[in-house]
Amino acid sequence: MKVKGEGESFLDVDVSSLSHEHLVEVIKQLEGSAHITLRKKAQKELVKRLKAKGFSNKRIAMLLVSNIYGKRKRLAIIEDWAEALEISENEFIKLISG
Repeated sequence: MKVKGEGESFLDVDVSSLSHEHLVEVIKQLEGSAHITLRKKAQKELVKRLKAKGFSNKRIAMLLVSNIYGKRKRLAIIEDWAEALEISENEFIKLISG
């Protein structure tokens, strides 16, 4: 991980070199941070790996919202992960609805 000088908000991580566990950890740690681009890159890498293991968009979406209660929390996940799944938010909703 590279961090540019103090006070600057530059962070670069080669997400493709991270283990699955570290990738998930990076995504969690960057939630709500200013490093949106890096978080999105990590999300896409995780989705890519899951799809390579045979996971469908539906299965990934269902895993993301499992044990998440409340409409606002689910909508936040939908907004946060739809791009990584390369689907629209409406398509995500359809996947988890039926």
